[in-house]
Amino acid sequence: MSMPFIIACESGKRKIAEILLEKNEVDVTYTDEKGRTALHYIAHNGYLDLAKLLLQSGADIDYEDHNGETPFYFACLKKQKQTALYLLENGAKTTVNDLQGNSLLHLLARTGQKEVLEKLLEQGAEIDLPNNASETPLLVASAWRNKDVVQLLVNNGADINTTDNMGNSPLIVAVYSKSLPVIKCLIENGADVNHSNHEGNSPLLIACYDTNRMLINILVQQGADVLITSKNGLSPIWYACAHNQKEIVSLFLENGVDVNYCQPVTGDNDSMNSYLDWVESTTNLSIDSAYSLNHSYSYAGESLLHVASKNGHLSMLTLLIARGAEINIQDESGNTALHYATSNGKKDVVKFLLDNNADRTLVNTKEQKAIDYTTTKGFNEIVEMLLG
Repeated sequence: MSMPFIIACESGKRKIAEILLEKNEVDVTYTDEKGRTALHYIAHNGYLDLAKLLLQSGADIDYEDHNGETPFYFACLKKQKQTALYLLENGAKTTVNDLQGNSLLHLLARTGQKEVLEKLLEQGAEIDLPNNASETPLLVASAWRNKDVVQLLVNNGADINTTDNMGNSPLIVAVYSKSLPVIKCLIENGADVNHSNHEGNSPLLIACYDTNRMLINILVQQGADVLITSKNGLSPIWYACAHNQKEIVSLFLENGVDVNYCQPVTGDNDSMNSYLDWVESTTNLSIDSAYSLNHSYSYAGESLLHVASKNGHLSMLTLLIARGAEINIQDESGNTALHYATSNGKKDVVKFLLDNNADRTLVNTKEQKAIDYTTTKGFNEIVEMLLG
């Protein structure tokens, strides 16, 4: 009757399980095809009284199934707190890892079981033990938005700036999960607000991806660097400008970013012409083609005004000019915002720039004026504007 007993425990037929156990009709060490005993399923369902009876009948408290999981692991998995604490009090093994290398602390951090986790820490569980992805319990708790667990782990000495195998810190994964309470907790306890992962993404840049103004404001107030760049050459200020996030750009400018900030100069004038060379040859003038997150070209010397003009963001241009942007600023190849606007056929942007005294006579390193690109593409109305 051992298999019917396991089935009764697994399917929640508690009365049948009780009858079979009372009649001594079962072998409490019997396992099913998954290597699980009746105690695994009783722990899974949280039947505390049956768990006590099984242990009294000789059940193995630490028996591991084919995945290496014990009854205590099952109790933690299903948040059966009372059963988990009972098994722990009766000497349940606490050093069990699953096939992904997750310890019981990882499991409890994910499911937010603060009380059981606290008991494990009191028994000396390794707080910064990484799983196969180099994630510690603190990283897991941060990703799963469990603020109380995060605070408990930090209070017990968890490394607040630990990283997983992709270079993500607890703060970065908390930003990805958009958990303001966890983010504030981590920052208050010394998290590095400027740590970047292996892709070069900082917490602030990730917040810009989501246009999360509240989070951006918190990070900026805590000293986040708005100019730090990713591997793709993107910084928070650059991304916000390119995606017409006016409120965010205003926030950055109010916190000390120079409205005429330019990308570092490389000294390579030839490469700087590649964008306008592309304009001359292509027939696709979409914004995505003009400015892509995956674009490998480095716009040396390019200013925020260039970015806004290239993308046709008239409202962003209005903001930048109102904040004192130099309308005739040139990038390393000598191109102005007017060069970019005319080459892309942005009539409203061209008119705005001309109305604000953009110099139509300036030439780039190829000795070309803005009108040269307009005539190449056949933008008749813009030619008339420039000549007018």
